[in-house]
Amino acid sequence: MSGTTQTVDVLLLVNADRLIANPNDVLGSVSLVVSTDLVDKAATGNQLDGGNELWFDVKRNDNIRWRATTLSRNFDTTALITKVAQGRAQPGYDGAISTPGFLTVEGVPVAYLVSNNPISVDGNTVTNTEWQATATKVGKIWYTIEFVLLDQELKQIGGTHTWDPYITITN
Repeated sequence: MSGTTQTVDVLLLVNADRLIANPNDVLGSVSLVVSTDLVDKAATGNQLDGGNELWFDVKRNDNIRWRATTLSRNFDTTALITKVAQGRAQPGYDGAISTPGFLTVEGVPVAYLVSNNPISVDGNTVTNTEWQATATKVGKIWYTIEFVLLDQELKQIGGTHTWDPYITITN
């Protein structure tokens, strides 16, 4: 996006097989992915590489969009974010985002190869859900992402899972 406001896409990547087998191991089953140039420069350890504790930077007025998928790209089991919320204010965490809400996006193209000689591409469209908020106040925040796993009949597998990564909002 041109100008000073950008849209930052955050992908919640879930190892569904591992989480189903180990329902309390969200730490070992989740990774968050964002453009590497947005990873917080002051982060240490796991926060540096798109891991489960990803800490990234945005500018005030940037839009943040969250989506979820599984390692199988939601083929066997679907990961669906059901809530995104800013954590409570506390010392050292005084930034803010607008109240996150979900958007239903229709007509998202999914491409596939029809043949390889010559390469021929076709596709279909799907409907996705994204969560979105705007960075409103400079500072650090922690937030929570709640998600569920669904089988191919869209029945929930296990309980609701929660994760709480971080964002730094700058001018």
